[in-house]
Amino acid sequence: MKILRAIAACLFSVVLMAGTTAGGPGNQVVPGVESQGNVLLAAVSAASRAEILERVRQTLADYYSVPKDDISEETDLLRDLFADPMDALEMLAMICEEFGVDVPPRSDLVTVRDIVDYVDRARSGERTRGTGAPATANDKPQEWQVQKIFYATDRARFNSSNPNNYYGGDRASQGRVEYGICEVTIPIAVHKRGKLERPSLINLEDPRKHIVLRKVDPLAWSDFLEQLKSELDAPPGGKDSKGDAFVFIHGFNVRFDAAARRTAQMAYDLQYGGVPILFSWPSDGSPVSYLSDREDVEWSVPHIEAFFDDLLKEAKVNRLHLVAHSMGNQGLLRALNLIALRRGDHAEPLFENVILAAPDFDAQVFTDQLAPRIVSLSRHWTLYASDRDRALDASEFLSVKRLGLPLSVAKGVDTVDASGIDVTPWSVLEFHSYYASKQRVIADVIGVLRGLSPAQRGLKKQTQEEGRALYWLLETF
Repeated sequence: MKILRAIAACLFSVVLMAGTTAGGPGNQVVPGVESQGNVLLAAVSAASRAEILERVRQTLADYYSVPKDDISEETDLLRDLFADPMDALEMLAMICEEFGVDVPPRSDLVTVRDIVDYVDRARSGERTRGTGAPATANDKPQEWQVQKIFYATDRARFNSSNPNNYYGGDRASQGRVEYGICEVTIPIAVHKRGKLERPSLINLEDPRKHIVLRKVDPLAWSDFLEQLKSELDAPPGGKDSKGDAFVFIHGFNVRFDAAARRTAQMAYDLQYGGVPILFSWPSDGSPVSYLSDREDVEWSVPHIEAFFDDLLKEAKVNRLHLVAHSMGNQGLLRALNLIALRRGDHAEPLFENVILAAPDFDAQVFTDQLAPRIVSLSRHWTLYASDRDRALDASEFLSVKRLGLPLSVAKGVDTVDASGIDVTPWSVLEFHSYYASKQRVIADVIGVLRGLSPAQRGLKKQTQEEGRALYWLLETF
């Protein structure tokens, strides 16, 4: 049995290789992707209306999995492609981003003709990004955007001047938690929603082409708190997002720099108007360190719990959303359990949303023991699971049924079956990180953060065989 488990651990390490690292320095890039993106960008910059139409038709065909020939200028996204209004708006935003124009203030552009006409006019100079003013000869396209994220970590420092090596995979001495701010650049001219654009070699980073961690600025708690409060009072999304923040907890095999880039990409792609915050526990960032990472995230549980308390009590976050991926759910759920034990039953909710993305967690422990105790801590709970998640298949082989595999249903939790989302079988980035890499799931998470119910987000209610346990089916259109 020990020999079998050793073999399984090796296989498991290979399977989990790095889709969760989210484009870390050792990851490879598919040959030709960057060059294809540059060719497309050049073609789009000089596109005629006919070329814009063809590109929009292709984008819609790819997204909704329909033949391109079935899409004409008269095609209506709501009527003909069965998109719900939110999904149609997200598609409009994605097309506008692809062509480098502002998303229009109107949300009723739902026919291909209207969308193409808008993009054609916007590219002709009737609008410029961000202002709506006529274009001038001095206007220069913005090549990247700086996304600021706050962070807390119980990793030990490397004391390197290179932001990519600022923190390592060792535990901080005596459980010390450090705080700070990261600046991450998003290459808006070439970025595609759900993508983590990375070079094949770390020394080839280019902010015009890649998501780059350009600065790590550690702060004393008092300075961190002051700057966080200031950002909460005047968040990027304006007054409607005042007091809003989300905390992201990454999974196994994730370095600090990769976690920072993923947090920034999520905030940008989710069009999040509040303050993005990362809690980074000391993952080794190695595909052969699964067992030690499980020990490290367990060690971090009291630090995560204390950080949540500090955000609520001292930073006075108004609406706090919690998002954890894969093994990060070990830290999140155990920390919430400690909070629930301390507060007792029937206490008022502390959090707005808890989102469990592909959770690498014991399914039965959650449904039978933890969920009844902790669901009252948040107003809304959403669990994303998929039977195409080969990484969790491997984890289950080593232990017991995982929460991120269909279907675990608990009272008070919206379980979303994302098995229908197409993923590349050999891409861990897709089949295990679909929550942040697949357009349809990103659109659904946007709906969750906006307070929409599963039905309002276009999900279909389902029942399990016994006819009582309810869950929600996330489909492509």
